Amino acid sequence: MKRTLFIGQAMPKVKKDPHDWPSLNQWLYSIDLTFVIIQKYFLYSALVNYFPGAKNGSHLIPTQEEILKERGRLQKTIKEFDPEIVVPIGRLSIAYCLGKVIEPLEKNIGQQYLIDPYGLFGKQTLVIPLPHPSGASTWRYRPEGKKLIPVALNLLKTNLQEL
Repeated sequence: MKRTLFIGQAMPKVKKDPHDWPSLNQWLYSIDLTFVIIQKYFLYSALVNYFPGAKNGSHLIPTQEEILKERGRLQKTIKEFDPEIVVPIGRLSIAYCLGKVIEPLEKNIGQQYLIDPYGLFGKQTLVIPLPHPSGASTWRYRPEGKKLIPVALNLLKTNLQEL
């Protein structure tokens, strides 16, 4: 099993455990991964390592300044964990990972890339983007989301196995 780093846009407000991302874990369970595998081989991180607040019931999106301030911390996380696969979660993280604007999302979900993710790795690394798994994200319920999420998860499953 390959070490895999999942990078979202921000950490949740409340987190009981470093792997406490129930919606994401449900997707991973759907490709026959267990919580033991998740704890042993996966690391969950984010562009900003804190909850940026909420407004009108929605989580605030981290600003470019907040993301830039956290870049050193993210680079340290990457260096220490040394992942073999990177999974950017959600449009913002995918955009920073790939270094480009992500419109529309369906052009990136179900794809894999061999790049220097976030410009922080210093080497080519396999990247498999996923949309944001929260119930607040409507993309996952649209026809393209229902079609492409399983494709992306199967890419991940295939690539997780050691050669």
